[in-house]
Amino acid sequence: MQRLQVLDGNQSSLESLRALLTSGISNEDVRSVAHTLSNEKLRCITSERLIDNVLLARSVFKPNAFYGTRLAAHQNVLIDVDALGAKDIDLLVTDDDGFVKNRITDDDTKKRRAHARASNKKIITFFGGSTLMGTGCRLPAFTIPSLVEQILSLKYQIDSVCINRGILGMTSQDSFNMLVADELRTPPDLVVFYTGWNCVFNQSAVLALLDDVSRTIFSNTYLGMSTRHIEHGMHLGQQFNGVASFKRTIWLSINRSLSNIAALFQTKKYRTIFNHILRFDPNVNHSFVPEIIESITHGDTQKIAKDCAQDYLRLVKLAHACCEAENVRFLNFIQPCLSWGNKTMTPDEQQFVNNNPPMGGVQKAFYDQVIAKTTQKYFHDLGHVFDSTPQQVYIDTGHLNPYGNFIVAEKIADHIALHMR
Repeated sequence: MQRLQVLDGNQSSLESLRALLTSGISNEDVRSVAHTLSNEKLRCITSERLIDNVLLARSVFKPNAFYGTRLAAHQNVLIDVDALGAKDIDLLVTDDDGFVKNRITDDDTKKRRAHARASNKKIITFFGGSTLMGTGCRLPAFTIPSLVEQILSLKYQIDSVCINRGILGMTSQDSFNMLVADELRTPPDLVVFYTGWNCVFNQSAVLALLDDVSRTIFSNTYLGMSTRHIEHGMHLGQQFNGVASFKRTIWLSINRSLSNIAALFQTKKYRTIFNHILRFDPNVNHSFVPEIIESITHGDTQKIAKDCAQDYLRLVKLAHACCEAENVRFLNFIQPCLSWGNKTMTPDEQQFVNNNPPMGGVQKAFYDQVIAKTTQKYFHDLGHVFDSTPQQVYIDTGHLNPYGNFIVAEKIADHIALHMR
C-alpha cells in the first residue's frame, strides 16, 4: 500500500521524489496502480492499425473540427505506442471534463478549482501537447504539471492546483484557441504554455504546402490549421465523391474482418501480420504526412523556419495579451527536444535522431530563429535544460521519461515560484 501511495505522488521530500524517478518506473508499477482504479479489464491503446484499436483510440482522443483533438471524460486507459505492445506503457486518467488527472486519487478538476478558490491556493493551468499530457510519464503523478505541483509544495511550500490541459498533437494555435474559448471563462492565477515541438512541424507543414502548389492537398490547406485539421478538410472534401467513398468502404470492411479474426484467435502473431497488411489502408494511414515531409525537405529551409518562428512568437504574444487583459499571469516555455540543445546523447537517443526524418534542418533553424528574436520576460528557453544530464531522458526525439519530466518540472517550478513571490 505504501508503494502505491508513493507512485501516486505522495512524497515526503524532494530528494525522495528525485530518487524514485531516477531509479525508474516499471510496467509492473504502472499495472499495480492501474488495477486500483477498476475491477474491469483495463483497455490498452497501441499503435496498431486494426480498427478495434483505432476506434478505442478515437473514443479517448476525440477528433474535433475546432480544437483538432479533445480528451474524453472518465477514461482509465493504458497507452503503449511502441508498436504492438513491446516496451513501456503509460496510464492515462481523465476526470469528468476530460482533463488529465495529476493523481488517480485527486478530485475532478472542477472541485479542485473550487477548493483552491476557497482555500486561497494558486491555480495554474498548463497547455501543451502529448509530452505535457503524459506520453512517457508512466503514471499520472509524473506528468509535468503534476510534478510542478509537487515540487512547488516540497521545495517552496507553495500550495497550488496545477491543471493539465495537454492533448497530443496540440500546437500553440490549438492552445490559444482553447485558452480564449474556454479557459479564460474561469481565469486561473497563472497560465503556462509548454510548446514548440508540435508547432514547428505543424506550422512548417502548412507553410511548405502553401508554397508548393503542386501538392494534391494544397486546396484544403489554410493558415492556422494543424495536420488534424488538414485531415478533417480532406474527409469533408471527399464526402460526396463516390469513388473515394467506395474505396473507403472496401478498406473499412477488410479492416473489420481482419480485426474480427485477430480477436477470435487472440494471438500477437495474427495482429502483427494484419497490422502489416493494413499499412496500405488509406483510412488508418495519414497519406498526406509523407507529402508534408517531402514539401518541407525540398522547401526553402530558412524561409520556412523564419515564417514559422514569427507565427509561433505572434501566438505566444497574443496569448500573453489575452491573459494580461484578464489579470492572469502568463509564462511560455519552449520545450526541449533532440533537434536543439547540446545534450550528451545515450546510444538510444542517438538512434532516435538517426531514425528521425531530417526535414531539411527546419527544426533547428526554427529554434535558432525563435531564440534570436525573443526578449520578453515571460518567455523561457528549455532547449538546453539537459546539456549537463548524461542519463537518458528521451524516449524518442521529443517525449521524455519520468526523470526527464522531473528536470523540466523543477525548472518550471523555479520560475513560477519566482513570479509568485
